[in-house]
Amino acid sequence: MNTLLKYRVDKLKEEKPRPYSFTESISPELDAAFKNLASEIMKDGALSSKDKSLIALACAVAIKCESCIKFHKENALMAGASMDEIKESAAVAGQVRLGSGFTFASFVLDD
Repeated sequence: MNTLLKYRVDKLKEEKPRPYSFTESISPELDAAFKNLASEIMKDGALSSKDKSLIALACAVAIKCESCIKFHKENALMAGASMDEIKESAAVAGQVRLGSGFTFASFVLDD
């Protein structure tokens, strides 16, 4: 388990995000599998764990999930992201969200 996720798992014992509470309520095996999947996805690969954390943060902003934003912001900071990188990631998500809003708004122009 990578260091970042180990820290998060330890922190979950203090304040567990709802997805982890849910998987834990079903079975220890599902909970472990979910945490392992997250660890595998977020570890360094073609993208660094920092880059992946910033992408996850941007996704959280785009889907408008406040608890996800807090979780992924903390992960991004722990992965070495600066506040400027975090703000730019959030700005990109906001721009994508605005574009998708205009895409759906354009349907009013259809015959």
